[in-house]
Amino acid sequence: MKKVLSIILAMIIVAGCMLPCFAANNGCDCGQTPIIYVAALGSGSVYLDEGTENQKQLFRPDVGEMLGEFVPLVPAAIDLINTKNYDAFGDSLIACVNNAFGMLAMDSEGNTQDRVTTEEFHPDTADHGIDYSYYFGYDFRADPIENAKLLHQYIEEVKEITGHSTVRCRASSMGGVTLMAYLKLYGSKDIETIIFQNCPLQGTAVAGELYNGLVHIDADALLRYAECALPSMDSDFFGAFLYALLEMLDAGGVLDGLVGIADNLVVNLKDRVFDEALIPIFATMPGIWSFVPDEYYETGKIFMGIDDGEHEALVEKLDFYHYDVQQSAEEILTQAKADGTNIYIVAGYNMQRTPLVTAYLNTSDGTVDTKYASLGATCANIGEQLPKDYKQAEHTDTWYISPDRMIDASTCILPENTWFIKDMLHSTTHDGHDKFYRILHESEEQLTVFDMEEYPQFMQNDTVNQTFVKVLPLKGTPLENAAAQAAQIPSFMSIMKLFITFFEEFYHWMVG
Repeated sequence: MKKVLSIILAMIIVAGCMLPCFAANNGCDCGQTPIIYVAALGSGSVYLDEGTENQKQLFRPDVGEMLGEFVPLVPAAIDLINTKNYDAFGDSLIACVNNAFGMLAMDSEGNTQDRVTTEEFHPDTADHGIDYSYYFGYDFRADPIENAKLLHQYIEEVKEITGHSTVRCRASSMGGVTLMAYLKLYGSKDIETIIFQNCPLQGTAVAGELYNGLVHIDADALLRYAECALPSMDSDFFGAFLYALLEMLDAGGVLDGLVGIADNLVVNLKDRVFDEALIPIFATMPGIWSFVPDEYYETGKIFMGIDDGEHEALVEKLDFYHYDVQQSAEEILTQAKADGTNIYIVAGYNMQRTPLVTAYLNTSDGTVDTKYASLGATCANIGEQLPKDYKQAEHTDTWYISPDRMIDASTCILPENTWFIKDMLHSTTHDGHDKFYRILHESEEQLTVFDMEEYPQFMQNDTVNQTFVKVLPLKGTPLENAAAQAAQIPSFMSIMKLFITFFEEFYHWMVG
């Protein structure tokens, strides 16, 4: 009897081991490969003392709690106005920053503290299709290689739960960092299609400059930054009202006064804030280091106090991502295409980048510089055009210059697979994006910027009608350009800009 039971038990065990094989062989035949959305920075919540009565969400924090951390700055700011005592204000500012973000700091090897954990992501349904995306989040502070390993596990789980042998991916912002690290470790054999949307594939200037202590505040950049964000608001009328208000503040000189105050804070407190708050908190975060472009990388390590002795293990992590992933992007993506994976890159432009650094003139999607998101585009500064006598740098047999003469895509690593969306705010999408991405996902063949008349390489974002229109050549004067935009996208915002531009031009004519 024991022998019979042993045989039955062995058969059960063998059958259990073979079930995944049967699932793979007799998998889902719906014809819709599951899609995984590799999300942006902050996609995975970070907790202190998770599971205890003292649990606190460190990131993304509760807005009310975060504001509470900075309440002491109010009386400190009043004292600063009266006493001009910058050190006293600095004491309060540094204490607030450390109280709000200090527990996010990692150790000298780039590892999280024992009390700090991140939520885990696992697929919880077998439902899938072209209109459904599995959501993968991660700890933004962590080594991209570690997050890539978690993504690999997640992809395996999606394949198992859906019965498909491959997946498709769309990565947004920092999700592109994780996905590039994945490709370096595992290749692309399990991924049919990848869409990189506004991803810092070669970094972002705001990280590079801040990690080098380069801080600069420019009034025009602040004004443009506010104007760029306003059209994304739900209320177009409210956005237009704020746009007009900002223009009046600028015309009245109020904005310059506020910038002057900020400049004084930078001059008097920058070194202290870096030394006592920013460097202790952010210097050992491998995830944030992945945003540092090559031209800032080695000098950044010196400024942030990272050396091969005390931080040997950390430097090994940082160097591997920087040199073997970020700076090997061409090799990685070329290999992925050769292995049959369709690669698509989407970059925004004509938006004012974060106006806190000396690279504030870089055109961007508001966060990631266009030249880094597109893997090498040659870009005019924000608000400018390439010179009239400019000649396309590469691939002169094919035209890669935007109609508004702001972008030369010929210098991109994959120019034929890289799209540019004018006035697209960082990772902010609408139904028009969904329609575009659906076509990319459904195509078995690698599409290029020349294959779809509706989706040329350079598109103007139309948030009002949730679609894209053709980028138009610039007419030469601000008034003509504003009129063209108002005619193309007749929103209240564009009409308001047209009126304000008209009155500005009229005023200059009257006084000039």
